Amino acid sequence: MEQTATAEEADTRSRVSLTFGREMSTAEVESMKRSLGARTALQVPPAVDAAYARARQIGFAKSSCPETGALMSVLAAAAPAGGRILELGTGVGVGIAWIVHGLRGRTDVEVVSVENDPRKSALASGARWPEGVNLVVGEAKEVLPSLGSYDLIFLDVPGGLKASLLDGAITALKPGGQLLIDDMKPYWSKRAPHRPPGERDPERLLGDPRVTCALLRYASGMILATRLPA
Repeated sequence: MEQTATAEEADTRSRVSLTFGREMSTAEVESMKRSLGARTALQVPPAVDAAYARARQIGFAKSSCPETGALMSVLAAAAPAGGRILELGTGVGVGIAWIVHGLRGRTDVEVVSVENDPRKSALASGARWPEGVNLVVGEAKEVLPSLGSYDLIFLDVPGGLKASLLDGAITALKPGGQLLIDDMKPYWSKRAPHRPPGERDPERLLGDPRVTCALLRYASGMILATRLPA
């Protein structure tokens, strides 16, 4: 009997992330899509490509995937004049590069990124960032209360640290501000180990009355939340 792929599997095969060292024209991208048999293509901007190269340089495999990065760009592009964007978990700068790509040269938006690993932060700092991008070295839970309020927060720290930062992140959101949490698939996997009762889970965000949420089950799995008016 011929096996039929599920819609999700078929969609995965038809989506290709293309990495370019330069900006490409629409015609060039369409030509590459035809040659690869791809239905869609996601361009990875040069600055993001350089950040992925830094990650490979030190064997860091936890940078945001292109699909998540593209969403970060979309959200960053909606930042209001004089807005502020916070990233918790700089890594080597992949997330910042996607955010900056979304801002498209705007300098009226402040971008703050926090990383507790000095080596990774130093690598990220070595890149050329626009005015208004500030990298902070420190433990996110310790520095978050002193960082002020934000229009967009990207929470991309390892495992259980996500849950420990939820309250602080929601408190730091302005009314109407958005919070994006990455790497949720391990929590949704049927193969995930059973968590002891009472263990903090970032999915508890779904029941927080201060926000309204949506589950985004593609890429690495995300939760997108908007802070409700007080």
